[in-house]
Amino acid sequence: MKQPEYKPLTLLHEDPDLFRSALNYSSAETLFIPRLLEKDYFCTLLLHYLSSTDETLVFKGGTCLAKVHAGFYRLSEDLDFVISASGDSSRSVRSRKMAATKKAILRISEKLGVFRLIQPLTGANNSTQYIAAVGYSSLLGNTEETIKIEIGLREPLLMSSSHGTVATILLNPITGKPMIPTFPMTCISYNEGMAEKFRAALSRREPAIRDFYDIHYAISHLNLNARDASFIDLIKNKLAVPGNNPVDVSKERLSAIRRQLDTELKPVLRTLDYATFDLEQAFQVVIDVAIRLEQSPVAK
Repeated sequence: MKQPEYKPLTLLHEDPDLFRSALNYSSAETLFIPRLLEKDYFCTLLLHYLSSTDETLVFKGGTCLAKVHAGFYRLSEDLDFVISASGDSSRSVRSRKMAATKKAILRISEKLGVFRLIQPLTGANNSTQYIAAVGYSSLLGNTEETIKIEIGLREPLLMSSSHGTVATILLNPITGKPMIPTFPMTCISYNEGMAEKFRAALSRREPAIRDFYDIHYAISHLNLNARDASFIDLIKNKLAVPGNNPVDVSKERLSAIRRQLDTELKPVLRTLDYATFDLEQAFQVVIDVAIRLEQSPVAK
């Protein structure tokens, strides 16, 4: 059966003057810099396209938390997904699961001419992870920007996925209302997404400060209870997936994360949000969770 022709979202960048005006207006209203707002717009175009290609593709990660679950507390520059797969799935099974998305990304320039394919979806770690990169020319200057797409197939989802609504914060400079319509997308549940954030904060081989900021924000603004027994159990089951690194809450890890404050975190936050972030407090939350994990029963 022939697939219906893909119909993209409103392509605002095709009117460069209006697009730049919207970026500058939105920056003044939201306090995010125009470059990040532009990248969020292009990420949204990609999300809309990918959501039409494979119903098993589940949006996850920090970009999902911001665009779907938590209302744009920070802006991101990458897109993360998962296709639920049992840990003992063969390489050929995982490759078949990726076929539709791999084909869609190969056709990205045909379907959305503003993008160029920098790296096609390439499998790694015995086909448990696929990474692609697409590029676009910024309308804010003579720069080439890149969006990385990462898809994991190394574990099953532990909770039912949710039907999220993807939004962008690009505003109409005349009406002040959003210029891009929202659209539905299958997303990781909020609790499972946060459990993965804790797993990353605890065991990511190269620690990332964004994980600690997301945890800080969820506890401070979204009433996340990191002490809840069922949530601790969820984290424990996430950590039990083969291939994770050991839990590390050492002083050396904190020092490595602290060095990322100005280079990795500050550029993606509003000034006030950056000023109120307490890294030591966020790290202590992660330490407390590590202690509770040691005290909890073995994951099932």
